[in-house]
Amino acid sequence: MTIFKRLFSNLLLILAPLILLEIVFRLLPVSSPPPLMPVSAEHPVVQYEAGRDFRFSTDWDFAINTHKHSNNSGYINQVDYDDSLNSPLLMVVGDSFVEANQVDRGQSFAELLHADIADRGRVYSIGVSGAPLSQYLVFADSARTRFRPDAMLFVIISNDFDESLRKYKSAPRFHYFDERDGELVLQRVDYRPSKLKRLLRQSAFIRYVMLNLKARQLLLQMLARASHAETVSADGVAGKGAELETDARRAVERFFDLLGPMSGLDPSRILFVIDANRPDLYTKQIARSGDQDFTTRMKGYFAQRAGELGYGVIDLHPVFERRHHTDGARFEFDNDLHWNRLGHAVVAEEVGQAALYRSLFSR
Repeated sequence: MTIFKRLFSNLLLILAPLILLEIVFRLLPVSSPPPLMPVSAEHPVVQYEAGRDFRFSTDWDFAINTHKHSNNSGYINQVDYDDSLNSPLLMVVGDSFVEANQVDRGQSFAELLHADIADRGRVYSIGVSGAPLSQYLVFADSARTRFRPDAMLFVIISNDFDESLRKYKSAPRFHYFDERDGELVLQRVDYRPSKLKRLLRQSAFIRYVMLNLKARQLLLQMLARASHAETVSADGVAGKGAELETDARRAVERFFDLLGPMSGLDPSRILFVIDANRPDLYTKQIARSGDQDFTTRMKGYFAQRAGELGYGVIDLHPVFERRHHTDGARFEFDNDLHWNRLGHAVVAEEVGQAALYRSLFSR
């Protein structure tokens, strides 16, 4: 056997199992979200590739397995957005809780509300997984200039506060608050996927390892434990230190400073939906960690400041708690803290009873 034949045989022995793996995983419901589009000065607002039907799944056994759609504006919503319409518009802004990949298309609370109002108006949503408060401002500004919404609703979750600061997070694609001459200013971190990353995304096996098994997050957690670090987030952010709460409160205040001009709306036309401390609400005996204490205090501080400034606030903790005590219902998945289908339905029902919503879409 010539040297070339031996090389070919060895290469075949290496490639054959990989090819077989790829074939097998292409037959499985591997997560295949649309790619994020580049973020730069020319295209400063993060969005996904538009017009894609896709499958979302989680974990090794595909415990969550949904069908989703990125619309004509590059956001995860089954409805295409029309910026030429003048009907009443509520724009929902947030992160993965608005993106809602964990429930099938049409089942997110924004989509449920849009279906509920029929021909009386529109409910659109802009959400990208990982977006913090600082990015919500950019989404609001983009919505103001393009769609001219009559009202906005922001979903506030536990990591929105500290992750708004570039000091604690700097994942490409988002805007963060950065310190400049004693003031917090919005700073964009550009995103441009490499050719290698775009190529690797085509492999179902690699997507399974990176998205379903979350290999990168697991590696970061292992490195954190090995180095005795407090925590490392999915974006590699160092754990929370003593300055965190002071910094997070500054981020909240700066968010409110900029919200009026960037949204173009009066506080009476903005509603905040603040997530519950789940799964704490299912037990009366709560042993909170320091991080959970921080989360609880920050949500309370945000709600207090919003109320003082005249914004509408829906605290989901008592809403979910009442429903749970009624029938034992839970609002997230066993393996994922995002809202499940019931959670979205309850949120939609609660928003539908808000004075702002009822006045905007009065029958």
